[in-house]
Amino acid sequence: MKKIYTLFLTILLYSTVAAQTITVNGGCISAPVTLTLGANPEVPEAYVGMGTINTTDDGPVSAEIAILWDNETNSWDLMYDGQPYFTSTANTSVPPGTASTVFSWQTAAAAPCASPAALSVTGNVALWVTFGTIDAYVKGNNLHVNWTTEKEVNNDHFEIEASTDGENFTTVGNVKSQAENGNSDITLNYEWTASSNLHLGVFPYIAVVLILLLLVRRRKTIWLASAVIGLIAVTQLSCKKDKDAVSGTENYYIRIAQIDKDGTKTYSKVVRVNGE
Repeated sequence: MKKIYTLFLTILLYSTVAAQTITVNGGCISAPVTLTLGANPEVPEAYVGMGTINTTDDGPVSAEIAILWDNETNSWDLMYDGQPYFTSTANTSVPPGTASTVFSWQTAAAAPCASPAALSVTGNVALWVTFGTIDAYVKGNNLHVNWTTEKEVNNDHFEIEASTDGENFTTVGNVKSQAENGNSDITLNYEWTASSNLHLGVFPYIAVVLILLLLVRRRKTIWLASAVIGLIAVTQLSCKKDKDAVSGTENYYIRIAQIDKDGTKTYSKVVRVNGE
């Protein structure tokens, strides 16, 4: 049993601290380059890495390669030293990949090399489902989440995730794909409704309980530790009822997780929950 707790805790901690990375190749990049989210502290929302760019005039040169969402153009930009050379209008929470024809990158500027190779973007990227509009709002005592998909490939279902800070999300519901056999080339409309009193503050205490269970062996101590943590969780929920319940009076956020039939998970953009 202790091994199970240890494995669960290891997975939990790894998923929290693991860096998000993307590998890019092609274009005028001489060799595959790994981009890491937040590698440049001045632009923490960008995926950044150093690579070698082949140029017509200067030969191979070292350059910062980055992928960043541009709020002004509503598109993802793939840049060499700050100059966009490729762009994608895919409205996703992570950069689009190139492992399928669902997403594509278009040329944004003339390539610095004579014969650019086909661009490849892989890793922690969005694939398979093209999200359209996403809307989340509270009306009466219910939370409504509506979204559309413009294309689905090998899709199984969606999970609705809620957050109080826009960064740490908790699954609060799921919806099966409407696409026949998980594949669709037409726009599909989805709607999910639940009580707006979705408390999100209790989940961090579960991790604390698991840590305590690893540290203690006596049954009496385990039950005492669990009871104390349970009391703390209930107290927190009571004291922060307005803060931890999804409502229209504070800043709360929703995103849609899409799960392929093989278990691969990708995400929509994050939207703020609107009040009545």
